[in-house]
Amino acid sequence: MALAEAHAKAGPVDRTLIFLAVTAEESGLLGAGYYGDHPIYPLEKTAGGVNMDAMLMSGAARNIVVIGKGKSQLDDYLEKALAAQDRVATNEPTPEKGFYYRSDHFTLAKHGVPMIYAKNGDDLVEGGKEAGLAILNAYTQDHYHAPSDEYDPDWNWEGVTADVQLYYDVGRALASTADWPNWVEGDEFRAIRDKSADQRK
Repeated sequence: MALAEAHAKAGPVDRTLIFLAVTAEESGLLGAGYYGDHPIYPLEKTAGGVNMDAMLMSGAARNIVVIGKGKSQLDDYLEKALAAQDRVATNEPTPEKGFYYRSDHFTLAKHGVPMIYAKNGDDLVEGGKEAGLAILNAYTQDHYHAPSDEYDPDWNWEGVTADVQLYYDVGRALASTADWPNWVEGDEFRAIRDKSADQRK
């Protein structure tokens, strides 16, 4: 909601911006799946999307972890936004877990829409990767999908605030261009996107 408000305050852009909150991810991506089958706007003419999921209050980081880094040309938009923050994009440390294929953006990717999925950085300004891993492990062990996963007034918002700025910058840039980002050559979603190329101008 804060992102939508920020875009509204910044004024109109050339493309329509959609802010979508979906439900029942853990039950099989049901909410995202419904939108994929019943989109408000044609997915063939959807330029791309950014998935925001599970922000971890771990503090400021030197990087952001990209799930599925190198899959689409949306990486270029993220790299530019990161450069403005003097940060870098790094690969997910556990690709064998298949996170790219387990989150809500996957439904739109299957329809050919380029999607980027970036999560909080693990190389913290205070404590480096050791501290980042410790916070992630503690969250996964003690709070993930547990009643204790609730608001804490002592949260450090610095890292999340920087990440939300990234999401804003990527979305704003994508909505302000006439370009049509695609999946990279050889990606499993490229052929789906290419089939609808004649519907985009």
